[in-house]
Amino acid sequence: MNNLTLIKHEKTGIVQYHLSDQKVRQKLLVVAVGLFLLLFAAGALFGAFVLNDSNAEQQKIKDLQALVELRQQELIQHKKSVQNDIDSMSLQIGKLMAHSTRLNALGDRLTVVADISQEEFNLTEEPGIGGTEPELTGEVNTPQSLYEHLFNLEDTFTQQQENLNILAQLLNEQSLEQNATPHVMPLKQGWISSYYGKRIDPFTGQQANHPGMDYSGSYDSEIVAAADGVVVWAGKRSTYGNMVEIDHGNGFVTRYAHADKIHVELGQKVTAGELIAIMGKTGRATSEHLHFEIIKNGHKVNPLPFVNS
Repeated sequence: MNNLTLIKHEKTGIVQYHLSDQKVRQKLLVVAVGLFLLLFAAGALFGAFVLNDSNAEQQKIKDLQALVELRQQELIQHKKSVQNDIDSMSLQIGKLMAHSTRLNALGDRLTVVADISQEEFNLTEEPGIGGTEPELTGEVNTPQSLYEHLFNLEDTFTQQQENLNILAQLLNEQSLEQNATPHVMPLKQGWISSYYGKRIDPFTGQQANHPGMDYSGSYDSEIVAAADGVVVWAGKRSTYGNMVEIDHGNGFVTRYAHADKIHVELGQKVTAGELIAIMGKTGRATSEHLHFEIIKNGHKVNPLPFVNS
């Protein structure tokens, strides 16, 4: 290798350098080292550029992944919000269905109490609605508007139920008052043998005031309550003989005298038409009959208008 010769053209001519020359070898070494350093620097710069570009790409990927995760979380939250809205709406619809059921039951009861025809007021059938060609407003249904309609409907149902409850209470009170007012003939089978008012007394033959009505009938005729009430007397009572007295709680009291047998007890609740005694002739009586009295606010009144009603 020491025999190698480098030839260089210069202005003065051709110059030969022999590798065996120490100075030439040093210059070549310096040049080689310079080239090596240059290549190394270029490689380092290229590597740094590639690495930096790779880091930038990785950062973009991380940013995209974070954005995707964020959108996924937003989607999950939106699904939860929608599900909450659905659950809330379902709960509201459930409440409305319960209100509707109660209103239907209350309506059915009112038709019975008020004696309204079931065919005329049938709550199980859908009411007829309609009209001409609609004029659309262009408004869009939204969850908020739907909620508003549902809550308004619930308020309407609640108010209607309160009104119907008041009406039902009034009708029930009216029905109770009617049931507690004497209106049933006190003898199941029989006829009127003596009216209320002045008459000839059957024992003395003199003019006397008859404070009730007498009913006659077949043997063992059933005496029934003229209205709903509570038995306040059941037993013997002076000239009444075996007597039943019923307090109807609204200022009315009825008396059933001269019974042969009594079928009720003191304090017992009875309803209109219920058996309370068997007709007899105990007490001041000429033969088997029922002496019937109606007392209104402490005064004996004519029973005929009541039993005829």
